[in-house]
Amino acid sequence: MTRSRDTTEAAFNKRAATYDRNSWHIRYAGRLVDLAAPTPGIRILDAATGTGFAAIAAARATGPAGHVVGVDISAGMLDRARQSITAADLTNIDLIQADATSLPQFADASFDLVLCSAGLLYMPVQAALREWHRLLAPGGLIGFSTMREGFPIAARLFREHALRYGLSLTDPTAPLGTESRCVQALREAGIIPAAPVTETVQFSRGDLEHAWEAHAYGTHHHA
Repeated sequence: MTRSRDTTEAAFNKRAATYDRNSWHIRYAGRLVDLAAPTPGIRILDAATGTGFAAIAAARATGPAGHVVGVDISAGMLDRARQSITAADLTNIDLIQADATSLPQFADASFDLVLCSAGLLYMPVQAALREWHRLLAPGGLIGFSTMREGFPIAARLFREHALRYGLSLTDPTAPLGTESRCVQALREAGIIPAAPVTETVQFSRGDLEHAWEAHAYGTHHHA
């Protein structure tokens, strides 16, 4: 692993115990699955599955005849995902610790649907999209969610506060921070883009309480 991958894994291992207390993550992942509309019996890759929010929603949608593979770089996040999957009594999900931008263990066209809920903030975008395109069966769909540039506001406030102490942090949402950038990134990866869906994510009070810790122990300012 490279240093940046080690840093990312360590950061998410640290966040794993409290990650599922952020209710917006659950709603965000569920909405992505709703928009992707998995059909019964299909093969699904959930890239950067984290604690398994999208994987669980997708497994329920595709039913027992379908199969979901959740991939994440963090062993801690996968441990939490296993607990949630067991509690949900789902048997059609496999979890793998791996870099979601490089999955040579899977042949071309292995999946009918590739999902990634918020994970592209932590990956090289083109490497990820090109690999998912390779893994996608003809007629399949890639669905990812990301934040508009400058959002969420809690992250913007964190960067502004850090700047007062002389620490300049980049906005990780910038590469995919507009509809046109999302479309362009897909085209560069050889993927035919659909029309982007733009919606507002509402943070609860509890989400905001966890936001500061999440940014303080994030990965982007360790590069």
